[in-house]
Amino acid sequence: MSQTKMEQFREMFAERLGVKNVDESKSLRDLGLDSLDVVEMCLDLEDRFGVAFETEELSSFKTVHDLFAAVEAKLNA
Repeated sequence: MSQTKMEQFREMFAERLGVKNVDESKSLRDLGLDSLDVVEMCLDLEDRFGVAFETEELSSFKTVHDLFAAVEAKLNA
């Protein structure tokens, strides 16, 4: 059974944080991610999944849910 791109992203995100499950209500900052970490992750996503983020979008990601929703929208576009 092949994983969807979103499932792959969720696994990649959890692995990067060193956890099994990620609480989407948590703020990225509470998880120890700073703005550079978010930019690096988005660059990885662009390379791996062929999506593109605008610079302005990156600063709008405050919670895990914000980031996941933006990625899902890009992958389903």
